[in-house]
Amino acid sequence: MVSCARALCASALLLCACASTQTAALRLPPMRLSSTRGEVQVLPSPRAPLTALVFFSADCDCQRAHDARLRELYQRYRGRGVDLLVVDSEVAASLVRDAALARQRAYPFGVLIDHGGRLAHALEAEYATYSVVIDAAGQVRFRGGIDSDYRDLHDDARFYLRDALDDLLAGRPVRAPEAKTLGCALRLW
Repeated sequence: MVSCARALCASALLLCACASTQTAALRLPPMRLSSTRGEVQVLPSPRAPLTALVFFSADCDCQRAHDARLRELYQRYRGRGVDLLVVDSEVAASLVRDAALARQRAYPFGVLIDHGGRLAHALEAEYATYSVVIDAAGQVRFRGGIDSDYRDLHDDARFYLRDALDDLLAGRPVRAPEAKTLGCALRLW
């Protein structure tokens, strides 16, 4: 029984090491995407040392539940060296539709249009609210969900994206470089 427990622990440690290695090996190639604010966004962002990308789905309830959390994250980090960007990689993405949605949802930021899902594929995004933090060199430093709650925040909620940004801004290793994503499957084709 003891050797079985040791084997399980060793397997768990190996899986954790693999997850961290996978994130560390992921790098974003330079890209240019159109924004609903009428500008072209260069990635990695030359404006900030860290860029947080959050993948978006117009029809996802989980996405809607996270709108207020996204606005709060934007306010919290906008003056601290973090560029928070929302990305629509779905086939129905358009500048006109997403600009209207950004206004309706009171986003203080634009939405990037990822035609053909190139960015989603490069960063392995499959779900709405999937978040990725990259540094100025395009190195992925975190990927996963915004937090641990699908809709309403509970007392025991874990704030994955916020914790990753706080760790990186403080010069610490990210305590959880990968986290579970809660959200609807992205319709990439």
